[in-house]
Amino acid sequence: MKRRMMWLAAAALAIGAAVLVYRGPLRGVIRGHVGDVAATMLVYAVIGMLWQARPAVRAVAALAIATLIECGQTVWRGEGMMAELTIGSTFDGWDFVAYIAGVGIAVLWDRAGARAGDGAVASPQRA
Repeated sequence: MKRRMMWLAAAALAIGAAVLVYRGPLRGVIRGHVGDVAATMLVYAVIGMLWQARPAVRAVAALAIATLIECGQTVWRGEGMMAELTIGSTFDGWDFVAYIAGVGIAVLWDRAGARAGDGAVASPQRA
């Protein structure tokens, strides 16, 4: 399973890097929402590398982290590139849609890899 999560993390980082260098049409939408999809994919992958839980449990944990950070943006504002990349800068309700999409993609990746037999099956252990 760790290999599957490492590939997911690599894919999320590649998407995130592409979003950062993108300068084309709808840059704000791409940067704001596709970046959030990639971010939650990465959070799911990191959780998967650290915690042997069922995909649904990892999905809820990733969504909880993203939701806490997004709601925190109502009281703080990330200043500078690193803060903006890690905690964001402004609250946007549409980000929740991006988070759900990112976690959904991550769960699909996780389950497809488990079915393909990449060396680990989704763990039935309780968290």
